Amino acid sequence: MQPDINNVETPDWIAGASGLLLLIALVLPWVRVKFNGGGVFSTTATGGPSFGWISIISVLAVIAIFVVTLLDVEVPFPTGLAYLGAGALSVLFTILVILIRPVGTGGITISGMSKIPWYGAFIGLIAGVGILVGGFLKFQSQK
Repeated sequence: MQPDINNVETPDWIAGASGLLLLIALVLPWVRVKFNGGGVFSTTATGGPSFGWISIISVLAVIAIFVVTLLDVEVPFPTGLAYLGAGALSVLFTILVILIRPVGTGGITISGMSKIPWYGAFIGLIAGVGILVGGFLKFQSQK
């Protein structure tokens, strides 16, 4: 099988590039933890009890679909629908991370600790929306 770039349409490029951006975002800080005493640390989407592993599965699905499209392999389902599902999962769980900020403290309540979403979460949200948009456009063209 020879890769053919002419098989890749604009929605595939949008979803593929957004998937790559989400992969990069997964290693950036998603939650920043501050203590009243001055201590600060941050954690990535894959560090601690988080939803990062679901985003990793979504990224792998998007990349696999992009490669399948590049190689012009027939699949038994609409690829736009797969992009839509992966994008929806990414957006959903990124929003959950932004809202509930699941940083583990081992069940210990720490007074004066605040958790705020950090820039990796917002980049991940943008990437998830990009996958969703690419999936929507691809699904519309496949109807």
